[in-house]
Amino acid sequence: MASRKKFELKRDHRKNTQELVKLNRELAAKMILLASQTGDTAPLIQAVDALQKADELFSSETTPRETAEIRQALADTLYTLGKAQNDVDALARSVEAYRSAITLASLLGDNKMRMSLKSNYSKARALLTKLIPAPNVIRGAA
Repeated sequence: MASRKKFELKRDHRKNTQELVKLNRELAAKMILLASQTGDTAPLIQAVDALQKADELFSSETTPRETAEIRQALADTLYTLGKAQNDVDALARSVEAYRSAITLASLLGDNKMRMSLKSNYSKARALLTKLIPAPNVIRGAA
């Protein structure tokens, strides 16, 4: 009888964990949508937090496609806002989000998604490099 109860508890725990991951992904998606509609970057921070909570519950090997798509939307939104507002922080975060999404696309074996993400990653990096001034090099007199 005790082993059956233990099995039921494990099953309930797994089910609740999956539901919590799903809710965190949905929250992230809604925060990304809110940010894209308002132009405010604050909801994107909440989206990142929700995705990190989902990651804590599932390993990257078992991360489903929806998480990769949400990361892609997060990166795209950060890039769009960063580009429109010349926001270096948003662009830097978009580069990080693209890297994460590229990794997930690779794990999923989705080469088309990976190539699209790599292209957008390159654009975000190029714009970020353009906005960050190169450090001045002071040459000493000989």
